Amino acid sequence: MSTISSTTSTSSTTSSSTTSSTGSTTLDTDSFLQILAAELQYQDPSDPVSATEYVSQMATISSLSQLSNIYSAVNSGNAYSLIGQTVTYSTTDSSGDSTTAQGTVGYVTISNGTTYVNIDGTNVSLDSISVVGATS
Repeated sequence: MSTISSTTSTSSTTSSSTTSSTGSTTLDTDSFLQILAAELQYQDPSDPVSATEYVSQMATISSLSQLSNIYSAVNSGNAYSLIGQTVTYSTTDSSGDSTTAQGTVGYVTISNGTTYVNIDGTNVSLDSISVVGATS
C-alpha cells in the first residue's frame, strides 16, 4: 500500500509543479523520467500502474514545456515592442519603499528566464511596467 501512496504522491507532485511553472521550481523532462523510474522500481507488482497513465503524464509534461516556451516567446516579443516607447514602472528600494518612475525603453535583456527592459539606464523587470506610451 505504501507503493500506491508513493505513486499518488508523485502524481500530485507533478500536478503541483505544473501549476507553478512560472515560479522558480520547474519539473523538466529529466526530472520526470527520474520520477517515472522510481515509480516503476517501487510499484506493487500485484497491482502495476497502467502504462497509459505514464504516457498521459509524459504528454502533460511535454505540453507544459511547450506552453512555457510559447509564454517566454510572447513575453520577449512584448518586451521588444516596447523599445523606444515611454513607460511608467514601479520599483521597491532597499528600505521597502515603492517608487514610480517614467522613462524610455532602450533595450531588452533576458536573464534566467526573466525579461528585463532597460529604462534610461535602469534594468526593470517587464512585470513592473504599469503604463506604456503615456507621458505626464
